[in-house]
Amino acid sequence: MKNISISIEQEVAFPDVDSYRIVWHGNYIKYFEIARCKLLEKINYTYNDMEKSGYFFPIIDVKVKYIRPLLFGQKFIITATLKEWENKLTINYTITDKATNEKLTKGYTSQIAIAMPSHITQYESPKILIDKIEKAMQN
Repeated sequence: MKNISISIEQEVAFPDVDSYRIVWHGNYIKYFEIARCKLLEKINYTYNDMEKSGYFFPIIDVKVKYIRPLLFGQKFIITATLKEWENKLTINYTITDKATNEKLTKGYTSQIAIAMPSHITQYESPKILIDKIEKAMQN
């Protein structure tokens, strides 16, 4: 099975840091979200597409493992990799220093499909998501 993955370069902005010029812990979730949106674009099923197809995909679980801090002005690479999609959408993340390739942070998010407007939880991923992922794996 081919992994579907995306890597993007980012730079730590001043509003993302605390008084020690270290990225505030909650901003790592924002970085995950940026990468997740790019990964969804790659499989051609963005949040707008999800809504148009009758589903919302709320986050049901998130984990962040802080290994080394990100600092103001530091350039880093965030990689998002699709891990699971049949019953829920799980994406793994790795943040590495751009210059040294040192692993700084890792984590994951999990999402489930909710049919709209009925708000009914889907215990299997919608066919449209499966089809989009299978097509992306072929490319």
